Amino acid sequence: MTILNLGTGNRVIGNACNHDLAKHRPEIDVAWDLNEFPWPWPDASFDLIVARSVFEHLRHDLVQSLNECWRLLRPHGELFIKLPYWQSDVSHQDPTHRWFFSLRSLDQFDPDTKRGQEYAFYTPRKWKVVTAPQLNSAGSSLIAKLEVRK
Repeated sequence: MTILNLGTGNRVIGNACNHDLAKHRPEIDVAWDLNEFPWPWPDASFDLIVARSVFEHLRHDLVQSLNECWRLLRPHGELFIKLPYWQSDVSHQDPTHRWFFSLRSLDQFDPDTKRGQEYAFYTPRKWKVVTAPQLNSAGSSLIAKLEVRK
């Protein structure tokens, strides 16, 4: 299984391609500003992308970030995602957070959901919500797993 760990920080994943904005530790394989498209990996090169506390820091919106993950994943590849919950004070303490999300924010990307059917025009790149967003124990973030539909 090939894994891309976006925004590694101090959460290095062994046997993964560990990415961060800068090479601040030796385990970082790729330093790249994710605000710059396209990201520096070829199409369909990963089975799993881990994105913990990454997308809320980017200039572009979640649609653009998920579209780029969709491009990088192989058919049936998965995305593990952690996003800040909009109602949490803790989420708002970080001045670099640009985006906040609800437990239903990922529905637009899954055509099996009502919102995914109503807003199908957002993007042609579709996902299946494998694990519905749930709040972490602190109630500050939501975590979910998506599967790419190709």
